[in-house]
Amino acid sequence: MICSKGKLDPELDKICSILLENGYLEHSINSTLKRKLQQLNSSPVHTVKKCPVYLHVPWIGNVSTRFKKQVTSAVKCCFFSVEPRVVFMTRQLLPATKKDVLPSHHQSNVIYHFVCHCDSRYVGRTSQRLEERIKQHIPKSYPSSHSTHPSKPSPPR
Repeated sequence: MICSKGKLDPELDKICSILLENGYLEHSINSTLKRKLQQLNSSPVHTVKKCPVYLHVPWIGNVSTRFKKQVTSAVKCCFFSVEPRVVFMTRQLLPATKKDVLPSHHQSNVIYHFVCHCDSRYVGRTSQRLEERIKQHIPKSYPSSHSTHPSKPSPPR
């Protein structure tokens, strides 16, 4: 609306009387005013789409909840085109980069070079654990006192 209802009605009455004095038909004036008032009342209000802004803060308990409310309220008052979104973060309990390193004979999916007890050489690839695959190369009749570790395992792929 252009102005308050109390001021609009007297202005419209004044406009109608001016138009009547100038020869316009009362029916035309009333239908035009009615149509225009309906357009004003039904037309959508165009607003700027609010842009989401993310704020990552540590979770500290109830203090974090109060902080979120205060920040959201302050941002909405100062920046009308911003939609604040507070995201709470926690520390990682176990770092993902520090894993235990397996000994080479316990690894799987490796390429290996095996030197047999009979001086034969073999290069192979296995998805099994390397220790299990090497045991398959050694005959059961061969004494178990010999090492089953490969001579030079390649790193896993």
